[in-house]
Amino acid sequence: MPLEHLHEQAHARQPKRSFVQYRLDRPGFITPIGHHLSTALRYTCLIRSISSAGAVLSINRTLTLPENFYLEIQGIRDGIPCTEFKRDGDEMVVRFNMFLDTEFLKVVLGRPADLHEA
Repeated sequence: MPLEHLHEQAHARQPKRSFVQYRLDRPGFITPIGHHLSTALRYTCLIRSISSAGAVLSINRTLTLPENFYLEIQGIRDGIPCTEFKRDGDEMVVRFNMFLDTEFLKVVLGRPADLHEA
């Protein structure tokens, strides 16, 4: 699992949190953070999986991005500040600059009922 190493690091810092990875396969947008925090450009991606600590994205392998950017999930207005963790070809693992709230993660997954984390 691509997020496994990221989850191990996050778990060491926050041992009581659960970092279950959920398959999402949902379109998203990457907005690089430019000079003076401008966000003029926006690129499409596919969000393969997500957890409260990070996500796995499919992106154009030729796309050059800064280390930090915003990830927007299609249908959800708020952007999530991210940092690139690992990139291999057209797959990029990102960590969120803050953990996603459980309620927000439920909205992203389209699950109004309680999440059952194994």
